Amino acid sequence: MIAWPPALAVALAAAFGWAVFDLLRRFLTPRMSAWALVVWVTVPALPLVAVWAWREGDWRIEGGYFAPGLASVALNVAANFAYFKSFQLSPISVTLPMLSLTPVFSSLLGVLFLAESVGPRAGGGIFLVVAGAFALSTSLSRIAGRRRLGVETGSLVMGFVALCWSATLLLDKLALGHASAPVHALVLFAGTAAGACVALAASGRLHDLGGVRGSAGLVVLSVSCGALALGGQLVAIQSLQIGLVETLKRGVGGVLAVVWGRAFFGEPILLRRVVAVALLVLGVALILVPAR
Repeated sequence: MIAWPPALAVALAAAFGWAVFDLLRRFLTPRMSAWALVVWVTVPALPLVAVWAWREGDWRIEGGYFAPGLASVALNVAANFAYFKSFQLSPISVTLPMLSLTPVFSSLLGVLFLAESVGPRAGGGIFLVVAGAFALSTSLSRIAGRRRLGVETGSLVMGFVALCWSATLLLDKLALGHASAPVHALVLFAGTAAGACVALAASGRLHDLGGVRGSAGLVVLSVSCGALALGGQLVAIQSLQIGLVETLKRGVGGVLAVVWGRAFFGEPILLRRVVAVALLVLGVALILVPAR
């Protein structure tokens, strides 16, 4: 019997928790519109964040907060909508692994805006992730006797999600220089929910929120799973490298996306998808885990 170090066991449990969180949200996508889903996976978390803020007792917020803070809210609104929309467009086995692009975009944004450098190891990792993402999101088909390159729309949309969430990391870092963490979290959750409600109102579809009837239990289970996964991740990074924890998260998530797709949605396990996920996981490891 293998004796896992406690921190590594927690990191693996958190990675599995994130994968289950994604699966539960995928189950929700046929039941409501994407904007309604953004509202219902955000609002239940507000009381938890409010309790956190109350316990911390730090309500600091300064004038320099609003530009990066509200920009982060806007990107989170777009990313959360696109996240659910991607599930409605393409199979989970080709959409979810695309989140492995997040560290690639984070590295490139760091080069552009923070004057950071990318070494040969990280550069090789970026190449592998991009190759894996290309293999996952495209396919060759024969139409009228000619081979055509097809693109999975949902994969492209999830790639946009990865870009948005990478950019929010930079904005959140700037925002936290002018506000406490719980206050910023409250703004993010409340702002994302409010933005989704505005989008529903503008399109005359506020009634979509009623789609939660019959799905409330699944929503609560989904939010609870996400909270536990986040808690486990925060515990793990206190003892392990963030890069290792993130690599486990993306690796477990990418592999289980293929498993979930087959087990629950009848998606085929194609060799091309397996190889693509392997390239993504290896590339993320090269980018995030420092060489010894």
